[in-house]
Amino acid sequence: MKVFLIGIGSLFTEHIRAAERLAKDHQVLYWVRLEDVVPMDTAKFPGTVFHDYRNALKNIPPKEMRASDFAPWGAKEIAQYFETESELMSMMDKWYPDWPVLKRKDFFYDLLSYWGSVLDTYSPDAIIFHAPPHEMFSYVLYAIAQARGIRTPMFDCILGHDRVILYADYKKGNNTLARKAKAEFKDGSGSLNDLALDLREYYRKVSASPDPTPPYVEEWKLQALGWGKLRRRAKALLPFIKDGTIFERAAMRFFKLLKPGILDEQKKYEKSADLSKPYVYAPLHYQPECTTSPQGGIFVDQILMIKMLAAALPQGWELYVKEHPAQQQAHGNEFTPYRYRGFFRSIAELPNVRLVPSSTNTFELTRSSRAVATITGTAAWEAILRGKPALVFGYPWFMHAPGILRVSSVKECKEAFKNIEGGFVPDAKILINYLSVVEEASFRGYTSGYGKKIAALDEETAIHEMHRALEAALAQ
Repeated sequence: MKVFLIGIGSLFTEHIRAAERLAKDHQVLYWVRLEDVVPMDTAKFPGTVFHDYRNALKNIPPKEMRASDFAPWGAKEIAQYFETESELMSMMDKWYPDWPVLKRKDFFYDLLSYWGSVLDTYSPDAIIFHAPPHEMFSYVLYAIAQARGIRTPMFDCILGHDRVILYADYKKGNNTLARKAKAEFKDGSGSLNDLALDLREYYRKVSASPDPTPPYVEEWKLQALGWGKLRRRAKALLPFIKDGTIFERAAMRFFKLLKPGILDEQKKYEKSADLSKPYVYAPLHYQPECTTSPQGGIFVDQILMIKMLAAALPQGWELYVKEHPAQQQAHGNEFTPYRYRGFFRSIAELPNVRLVPSSTNTFELTRSSRAVATITGTAAWEAILRGKPALVFGYPWFMHAPGILRVSSVKECKEAFKNIEGGFVPDAKILINYLSVVEEASFRGYTSGYGKKIAALDEETAIHEMHRALEAALAQ
């Protein structure tokens, strides 16, 4: 089988070893990866075109591709990808926030031209993505491949980030979980003791602990705060020291600090939570991130979700919205395309909506709520494991789980709230049965550094599990 690998092998030697095993039975035609993080012997992949990840982000082709091959697409061809273009406009805010719309459009057209030519040239049978495609180039490649009927299996890390699950289409989710959702999940005969040890421990912690903060969140805090933050800032300053602009930038930074920013706006509109009132808890997502673009679809605009929820609330209920703590840790007091001037004012001025302080404990808010609402956030998954129903607007890996109410309109939100008022709550026994299917559908392994740290897999097992996952991806 002819295969593309996108992002795989960028961080871990084990994944390169797994790809070497894959190449014994399949032809790896094209491989996008970070080329300077993990060394590899490219001679073991004869005929493979290697494309550096950073160049792919800038749409700089590898030496094997000729510029003359990239003829611009016509109007009718481009028109088929208007939905892709809409999603890409949001993705570009991460890398090119200052680009005007027309420059973004031109970049999108160039991406269509390049990746369309790559697929014309190599005609792969499948393109394996290391995660749901959330970079500009990978999302365009995914969209074209889907339109042409090329298989697009992708990995997603789940639970504590030490298991991996497969999709062919992130909007449909894992085939096994989707197929069994309407039948086996209704059978509450599952036993916790039947689950693998890691799943039993995960379930017990999340369902019963007063503060089941995932280990990867704690690890992220270590990197984002204190010495970790200082190291990142120091590394980011090196280019400005070298080019002599460090003093100019420092002056600009100083005057920027004197101006009111997004944190000032946030604090202005915050109001303490009243846990005695009936309310729905809606934690905001960190942005930019895969969880809202592309997995949130149109709800990358989180205010749209909040407006729908507010319009559907039962009489006497409120909506409590809380900012993601990582947003401040990553961006400080600066306005961004995702937290623009007026963002929090727009939320706080909606009827029956309360912006609660970001320091409010998320698990206390969940425990006292009538329901949790999110686009794809882990808060929804944690909520159902703790006996609270959850409304989900996007496409997370757990979207088929019992206790999740999938919504995308005011009407569907009203129906969900009506069910909750009628006494709907997740059933713990059925959720245990769901976890048994998650065990069946997933692989032990990792796609992030957090996952590797807690996975406790020796190198040979990690290689074996990744190779098994790659082969399963091609067998879908």
